[in-house]
Amino acid sequence: MADGVKQILQTPIQMADQVAKLAQDVHTSYRADCADLKSKAERLAGLLRQAARADLYERPTRRIMDDTKQVLDKVLSVVSKCRAAQGLVKRVFTIIPATAFKKMSAQLENSIGDVSWLLRVSATRRGDGGG
Repeated sequence: MADGVKQILQTPIQMADQVAKLAQDVHTSYRADCADLKSKAERLAGLLRQAARADLYERPTRRIMDDTKQVLDKVLSVVSKCRAAQGLVKRVFTIIPATAFKKMSAQLENSIGDVSWLLRVSATRRGDGGG
C-alpha cells in the first residue's frame, strides 16, 4: 500500500517543483505575486516529500492529492501566463487579474493545510503524534 501512496504523491510533488521553478523567471510586474506563489509551492512540495516518507491512509491521501493536483494545475496556468507576458504587447493582451493571485494563494494555503492535516493524522496513527 505504501508504494501506491508514493505513486499518488509523485505527480503533485513534480507539479509543485515546476511551479516554484517557473515562478522564478517571471516578468517584473508579476514578480511579487509569483514570489508568494513560489514560496507556498515550495512549502507544499516539502510537505508532500514528508508525506511520501510517512505511513498514510490511502483514501484521504487520494482525495487530498486529487484536490492538490487541481490547485497546482491552476497555479501552473497562472504562472505560465506570467512567464509568457515578456513583451509589452504580450503583457497588454495577457491580463491576469490581481484576484487570480489571491485566489491561487488561498488555494495553495488550503492544500498546505490539507497535507499538514494528513501528516498529523498519520503521526497519530503511528502513535508518535500528540493527538
